[in-house]
Amino acid sequence: MRKRWMLAMVAAVGLACGTVGCSQADAVKAASTIHAYLPVVMGLANDAAAIAAGIDATDGAKIQAVGAKVQSELQELESVSGAYAAGPSSDGWAKLQAVVDQLVSDADAGLMAALEIKNPRSQAEAKIALSALDAAIHVVDGYLTAARTPAEAQAAAAQRTVKLQSVVRYWSPADWQRVDAAFAGRGGEITGAEMALGF
Repeated sequence: MRKRWMLAMVAAVGLACGTVGCSQADAVKAASTIHAYLPVVMGLANDAAAIAAGIDATDGAKIQAVGAKVQSELQELESVSGAYAAGPSSDGWAKLQAVVDQLVSDADAGLMAALEIKNPRSQAEAKIALSALDAAIHVVDGYLTAARTPAEAQAAAAQRTVKLQSVVRYWSPADWQRVDAAFAGRGGEITGAEMALGF
């Protein structure tokens, strides 16, 4: 079902923003939506950090390091999304995209690290927390992608080392639905590019 959704999105992309790209109004709306959604993501990041702190140091060190980086990036995203919504500029848009792309990369890496934990109980706890956080960050990614030009979305996909297929299987159905809704008809630009790159 997920794969069919992704293929359908690829076909829908040409009808969405097509060759003209999206407007600055779309970008401001994306930044405002991201800014308003961040308290939810920050809450999930705090939950993940609390769980990581309780995991054996050998298993939890990488999770804690990634978690600290994600929390720092979320604070930066709060600043840049608010600034762009208040006063859009090309530099602000570039910075917003860069922060979101790094955040997605680090969240995906955190979830992959959780799967490497040897202790079954610790792995289960970390996987639940980090999969919810990862999905929430992909919701942010969806809001941003809805305002990106096709070229921007494809460039973002090309830089990602963890592909969607590697992480979506660990999200809950409700998490997947939130991500699906956030991409709002333009998810194919990033998933299509990922498929072209070996997704």
